[in-house]
Amino acid sequence: MSYELTTNTIWVLICTSLVFLMQAGFCCLESGLSRSKNSINVATKNVVDFFIGSLLFWLFGYGLMFGESFQGLIGTTGFAFADNSTTHWATVVFLFQLVFCSTAMTISSGAVAERMRFRSYVILACAIGAVAYPVFGHWVWARDAAGAPAGWLGKLGFMDFAGSSVVHSVGAWSALAAVLILGPRTGRFGAGADKSRFSASNLPLAALGFLILWFGWFGFNGGSTLALNGQVPSIILNTILAGIAGGVFALLWEMFSSKQISVENIFNGSLAGLVAVTAGCNVISYPSAILIGLIAGAVMLGATYLLEKYMRVDDVVGAIPVHGFAGVWGTLAVALFAEMEHIPHGITRMHLLGIQALGTAVCFVWSFGFIWVCMWTLNRFLPIRVSAGDEKIGLNVAEHGASTELHSLLETMIAHEKGDSSSRAEVDDFTEAGIVGYQYNRVLDAQEVLLSDVKDRELRYRSIMDNVMDAIITINLEGRIEEFNLGAEHLFGYLNHEVIGQNINLLIPPLHQNLQHKYSEGDLNPQLVRAIGSRQEIVAQRQDGSTFPAELAVSSVVLADREIFTGIIQDISERKEYERSLNEARKRAEAASDAKSEFLANMSHEIRTPMTAILGFTDILLGNLKEKEDIEAAHIVKRNGEYLIGVINDILDLSKIEARKIELEQVRVDTQEIVRDIAALMQVKADLKQLKLKIEFENPIPETIVTDPTRLRQVLINLLGNAIKFTETGYVKLRIQTINLEDSCAQLRFDVIDSGIGISEAALTQIYQPFTQADNSTTRKYGGTGLGLAISKRLVEMLGGQIQVSSKVGVGSTFTITVNTGSLEGVRLLQLDESSFRKAAEEQNQEHPIESGGSVASRRVLIVEDGLDNQRLISFLLKKEGMEVELADNGKLGSEQALAAQEAGNPYDFVLMDMQMPVMDGYTATRKLREAGYKHPIIALTAHAMKNDMEKCLNAGCDAYATKPVNKQKLLETISHLAAPQASEQAD
Repeated sequence: MSYELTTNTIWVLICTSLVFLMQAGFCCLESGLSRSKNSINVATKNVVDFFIGSLLFWLFGYGLMFGESFQGLIGTTGFAFADNSTTHWATVVFLFQLVFCSTAMTISSGAVAERMRFRSYVILACAIGAVAYPVFGHWVWARDAAGAPAGWLGKLGFMDFAGSSVVHSVGAWSALAAVLILGPRTGRFGAGADKSRFSASNLPLAALGFLILWFGWFGFNGGSTLALNGQVPSIILNTILAGIAGGVFALLWEMFSSKQISVENIFNGSLAGLVAVTAGCNVISYPSAILIGLIAGAVMLGATYLLEKYMRVDDVVGAIPVHGFAGVWGTLAVALFAEMEHIPHGITRMHLLGIQALGTAVCFVWSFGFIWVCMWTLNRFLPIRVSAGDEKIGLNVAEHGASTELHSLLETMIAHEKGDSSSRAEVDDFTEAGIVGYQYNRVLDAQEVLLSDVKDRELRYRSIMDNVMDAIITINLEGRIEEFNLGAEHLFGYLNHEVIGQNINLLIPPLHQNLQHKYSEGDLNPQLVRAIGSRQEIVAQRQDGSTFPAELAVSSVVLADREIFTGIIQDISERKEYERSLNEARKRAEAASDAKSEFLANMSHEIRTPMTAILGFTDILLGNLKEKEDIEAAHIVKRNGEYLIGVINDILDLSKIEARKIELEQVRVDTQEIVRDIAALMQVKADLKQLKLKIEFENPIPETIVTDPTRLRQVLINLLGNAIKFTETGYVKLRIQTINLEDSCAQLRFDVIDSGIGISEAALTQIYQPFTQADNSTTRKYGGTGLGLAISKRLVEMLGGQIQVSSKVGVGSTFTITVNTGSLEGVRLLQLDESSFRKAAEEQNQEHPIESGGSVASRRVLIVEDGLDNQRLISFLLKKEGMEVELADNGKLGSEQALAAQEAGNPYDFVLMDMQMPVMDGYTATRKLREAGYKHPIIALTAHAMKNDMEKCLNAGCDAYATKPVNKQKLLETISHLAAPQASEQAD
C-alpha cells in the first residue's frame, strides 16, 4: 500500500468517525429540544435507526447507490457488500457512505418526535435507508469504471459535493411526508393560525448536541474529498464561515424582532448555514461561503414561519427548514457562487442553475412522494400515530415503559384527579421527586381539611337554597341545568331530578313566539346572555306548556376549570297585569285629553268664525250710528263679544297647559319695554275706575332678561286686571325688584298690590283651581270664569318661578310672582323711576293709525272664505282701504282662480286663505298653489288657536298668519308689511 493511499485511508476513516459522532449530536439535540416525557423515545430512535440503516445499506443500499448503473436509474451490483482487495479502499469508501446514510435517516427522527409509534418509525427509517436515499444518491453520485458520472442527474452536470440535497434534503422531505400524515402534536396549534410552542426539556443538552454536529461536519465535508489533499483546509474553512454566518443572521434577527431571543432559532440558523454550504464548499470562495450562510439563515427563518403559520406543520426540532429548505438553497447556490474553473466545460452559469433547480425538484418529488406513499399505505393498516392518551403521558412510558420517580408521582396525581384520594406520593429526602411528593402530601392533607369545610358550607348553602321562595337555577356554559331549588320546582312544576342535566331551553325558550330567531346549537340561550349582570324580563315555560312573564337576573362565576351561571327567576304575572291596566288607563286618559283638545279646537273655530262677523260689523256700525242709544248698544255688543273671545282664549290656554302642548319661547327682551307696555295698557282700565296705578322699583333691575315675553305679559296683565276689577277705591301698585342677584339663579319679582275687597283664608286654598272664584257673590258682581289665576299659576311655574298671595278681607291683596332672568353676565342694571314709565305709557296709549293707503291701495286681493258674513266683512274692510277684492267659496275654486289670474298675466297681489273650508281646505289649496309655482303672498285666516297652528300654516306655504275674529289693524299691518317688498321690487 502506497503512502498516499495510506494517508487517504487514515483521513477518510477519521472523517467517518466524525460523521458517526454526528449521531450523538443528533441524539443530544433532538432529546434536548423535545419534552422530557419523550426524550428516551427520541434517543432510542437515534440508536435503532443506525442499527437498521447500517444493516440495510450493507445489504441493499450500497448496491442500489453505487452498483453498476442501469440506464442511469439504479445500481444493479454490489449487494451484500464484500471487498476482496488487498488495500480495502472500497471498504473505507463503504464505511464513509454508511454513516452518510445513517445521517439521512436520523434527520427525520427529530421532525416526527413525540407522536409517532416506534414501530412505524422503524419502517420509515427502513424506507429512507433502503430505497429513498440510495436511489437518489445513485442519480447524483454513481460513477462508471472510468470514474465518469453514471447517474442521469450526474450526467447532466448536477453538482452536490457533500450532500446538501442527497443527504439533507432527502431526509427532510421524507420527514415532511411523514409529518403531514401524522399531523401536529395535540395542543400545538390553537384556533386560527395561532401557535403554542412547547418548551424544550434541556437546552444545555441541545447545545451540546449542536456543538457535536459542528465538529462532525468537519469530517462530513472534509472527508467528501476521499483524499487528504490541498482542498481540505479551504473546505473546512468554508464550512466554518457558512455555519457562523447562518447563526449570526439568526441571532441578529432575534435581537431586532423579538424581546426574547430564541435559542433554538440560533442553533438552527447555524445548522442551516452548514447544510447550505455542503453542496459547494469545494468550489466557492470564503466571501461566498459567508453570503451563502447568511442567506441560509434567512431561508430557515422564513421557512419556519411559512410551515408553522400557514401550513401548520409541526416539526419538533426544525429539521425541515434546516435540512430541506436550506439544502435547496445551498444546491442552487452552487450555480451562483461556484468559481468558473470548477464548472463543467461547456456549461454556462445559467444552464447550471437550471440543472441544479431540476435536481432539487426531483429530490423533493422522489423523496416526499415515495415516503408519503409508504406512510399513507402503512397508516391504512397500522396507524402510525400513538393514541391521544399515550401522547399525553409521553412516549417514554407508553412505548418503552420507562417509568421514573417523577412518573410515579404523576401517576399518584392522576389517581387523585380521578377521585382516588387513598394513596399518597412516595417520599424521599434525597431526590427531587421525593421532596415534591412530600410537599404534595402536605397539600393533600390541607385539601382534605378544606373539603370538610366546603361540605359544611355546602350543607348550609343547600339549606338556604331550599328555603328561598324564588326560583334559583344554576347552569353550565352549555346551558345544562346543574342546580334546581324548591322554589324552582314550585314555579315550573318539575321535580329536581327531572331537569338536572336538561337544557335550560326546557324552561326558558330562546325567544318567544314571533320573535324566535335561530341561534347556533351549543351557544348560550340569548335571553340568558342579555340578563347577565342586569335584570331582564323574559317569557318562561312551565311543565304543562303554559308560559308566564318573569324577571330574570343572572350572575356568572368562573370556577377553577369552568364558568357557571346562576339565575334568579321571579313570576311577575301580577305586576305585568297591573302595568297593563295602568297602561290602558293612561291610553284612555290620553285619548280623552286629545278628544278634549280636538273638541276645544273645533269649538274655537265654530265660535271665532261668527264672532269675526259680529265684532267686525259692530265696528262698522259704530262708525255709522248717530243716536246715543244705538252707539251704547253697539258698544255693549262689542264688549260682550270681546269678553266671549277672552273666555275662549282662557279655556284654550288652560287646555294646552294641561295637555302639555304649550311651548315657551326663550328670547332676550327689554325689561323696560315689557313694563311700559303693561303700564300703558292697564292705565286705561285704571282710569275708567278712577284708580291710581303706581309703578315702583325696589332696586336696580336688569336691562334685559331671557324669558317668554308673551306669557309674562299675559300673567301680569291678568293679575293687574284682577286687582283693578276687585278694587273700587284706592290704588293698584306694581312693584318690581331683583332677587338672588348675587347667585347664579337671579330672578325678577313682581308684586301686584291692591286696596280691594281682599280674599278670605278659606277661599285662598282654592283660588288656583280652574272655574273657581272666592264665592258666588263675587261671580255675580264682577263676572269672570275663574280661569285667570289657574292659567297664571301654571305659566309662572313654566317660567321657572312661583306665585304667592297674601290677603285680608276689606284691606286688599298682594300677589307675588317670580320669574327666571337667565344669564345676567354683561347685562346692565338700571335704576328706574315711575315718571319715565308714566311718560312711556302715555305715548304708547296713543293710537297711531296705519297709513296704508299708499302701499296697499289699488291692490288686487282674492278672499278664499266659505262664510258669507266673513266674506262681506273682510271685503268691506279691504275695499275701504282702496283695494280690489274678489271672492272664492272654497279652496278648490280659490286655487283655480289664483292660477288663472297668474296665467292671464294679472295675478292677485294677495290671497287671504281660510284654512277650514268644504270641498278643499286651505292647507291643501295653498300646497297646490305652491307646487304649481304660485309665488305671490298668501295670508292664512283661521279660527283655530291650538298648538302649532301658525307652524302648520307656514309649512303649508303661507307667508303670514291671522286669527279670527279678524283684527282690522293687525290685518292691515300684515298686508302692508307684505306689500313693502313688492313695492321695492317694482321700483327696482
